[in-house]
Amino acid sequence: AARCKAPEPMDIRGYDIDEKAVRATRRNLDESGFGGIVTVDRSDLLETEPLTDHGILIANPPYGERLGELDELALFYPQLGSALKKHWAGWNCFFFTADLRLPKLLGLKPSRKTPLFNGPLECRLFEVRMVAGSNRKA
Repeated sequence: AARCKAPEPMDIRGYDIDEKAVRATRRNLDESGFGGIVTVDRSDLLETEPLTDHGILIANPPYGERLGELDELALFYPQLGSALKKHWAGWNCFFFTADLRLPKLLGLKPSRKTPLFNGPLECRLFEVRMVAGSNRKA
């Protein structure tokens, strides 16, 4: 009989700068049976480096729904794109946001754009495959 090879374990991590959001996410993961599979930490993603050379990163960056926040995000997103290019090669990064400018401001080209809703708010789940040296937008 043929033997099946066990899948290679994958590091799935989530980050939030807000401790309250981290606790709520951990509770939801535990209640849904994913608590032992997904790791969620409080961290500033701009200063976070991956612990392994591949995995899945899921982020819900600020949307900028209030007046004045869009200008702040226009400065934040390029910094995030630079941090991802520098440290996250080999990872699949997913960004859930209502800000459809996100990929352009990150300077990264998404491999997939999935329309989703957060209540009545139209959002996108952008997938960005981080490959060393190849994600700069032309």
